[in-house]
Amino acid sequence: MPLDHWLAFVAASTLLLVMPGPTILTVISYAMSHGRRVSVPLVAAVALGDSTALPCSLAGLGALLAKRPKT
Repeated sequence: MPLDHWLAFVAASTLLLVMPGPTILTVISYAMSHGRRVSVPLVAAVALGDSTALPCSLAGLGALLAKRPKT
């Protein structure tokens, strides 16, 4: 891989990693308007949702890779 492609990939990946997603923005806005203690259940719900979505996504990716024709 040429160096300029690799640097562009690193820059794009870094930008995507630092950008907050919609759930993080929801948690921040809820905490700012209602306080930290009230937002703890929302943080727990987001963590539960993310920890549920991750294995489901990985299982779906595994199923797609298993169905892929061997070439």
